Amino acid sequence: MLTISLSAADITIREINFNGLIRTKEHIALQIVRPVEIGSPFSNETEGIIIQELREAGIFNPEITTEVIIQENEAFIEVFLKDRWTLIPIPIFSFSQNGAWKAGVLGIESNLLGYYKTLGVGLFIGSEGWSLLSFFSDNIFLGTDLKFGSSITLGLNEITDENVQEETIRNYQVDETGFGMSLEYPFSEEFSLKGGGRYDRSVLRPESAVQTGIPDMQSAGLFNEIIWKDLYYGIPYNFGLLAKAEFNWNWGFEDTENYTALKGKVNWSLNPIANHLLVIGAVSGWSRDNPVQQQFRLGGEPGSLVLPVRRIAADEYSASSAAYNVPLWFFPGGTLSIKGFYEVGYYKSDIVERTLFHGPGTGLEIFIDNLAIPAIQMNIAWNLETGRYQFSAGVGMGGGD
Repeated sequence: MLTISLSAADITIREINFNGLIRTKEHIALQIVRPVEIGSPFSNETEGIIIQELREAGIFNPEITTEVIIQENEAFIEVFLKDRWTLIPIPIFSFSQNGAWKAGVLGIESNLLGYYKTLGVGLFIGSEGWSLLSFFSDNIFLGTDLKFGSSITLGLNEITDENVQEETIRNYQVDETGFGMSLEYPFSEEFSLKGGGRYDRSVLRPESAVQTGIPDMQSAGLFNEIIWKDLYYGIPYNFGLLAKAEFNWNWGFEDTENYTALKGKVNWSLNPIANHLLVIGAVSGWSRDNPVQQQFRLGGEPGSLVLPVRRIAADEYSASSAAYNVPLWFFPGGTLSIKGFYEVGYYKSDIVERTLFHGPGTGLEIFIDNLAIPAIQMNIAWNLETGRYQFSAGVGMGGGD
């Protein structure tokens, strides 16, 4: 990195060249590093901004360097980087103590044809049915700062609601259809607003409708999400503040009432010691007149790792957590990290009174520099309220996002 003494107004960026691109188009890389542009002023912060914007994109190896040549009052910037492998097939297999299982593959291409667009397709089959998922996002929609997203879900699923003792309290089979679209606009480097719409339809199989008395559900809705993201993208951890708040308003059709939902999330990631990560987080959700099929699903995610994975249905919940990560091994091309965490929270639903949960846990995280996915993680958590252990695996980082 070059240190200069001239004022920013004295030096103008003449060229930005990317060395090492194989799949990503150069004009796409130029759009990713905005607000740094050809013709804009050069300063001591310019190279750091370029590196941070490229790391945030997630499609490049985080080992990125820059060189700058100053000729008269013009800056010529050379960026040295490598494309990540972005076509990722993720095999998924899960099982529970009651014998339920699910297997499938989720394929994600996060740099489609080198244009920084994401396409994902997943097919899952198990003892409780099948589901198909497809989603698409464009991070530079129409060449602007807008982000576009869309998704489609189909499936025949058997839904099982459990309590914290892993006892089944409700079970039903349902045909599900859903699709949605969204747009996100950044008003600043930290603040953005996301909005969109979604249609959902859930039809119970006749035997389930008779046994449970749950009506079919059909709704269309709008949502708005406020996002504050002030992060430093390091290797392997990211530090800073991430906060989200989302409000949903849904219009019901036929027997479905109108319903609303509000949920929020805050993660504060700190660097107390070199190469260590402390994440303090909180999640919360509240709903009114939510259909059973649209209840929040808890378990297997930061804030509810001590609960059965995706088996807890809630109309209201709140939880906080703290996780501490320490690198164990910096191997060529990645990092193996260990973490310890503690969670505490509560939830309640239409058939479960307010229930407390809390407990410690530990886990491993593997960061692969050349793969365009977050950390691969495996966790085991102990709910001190029940004395039961829960195992979960997935992608994420530091007990956080």
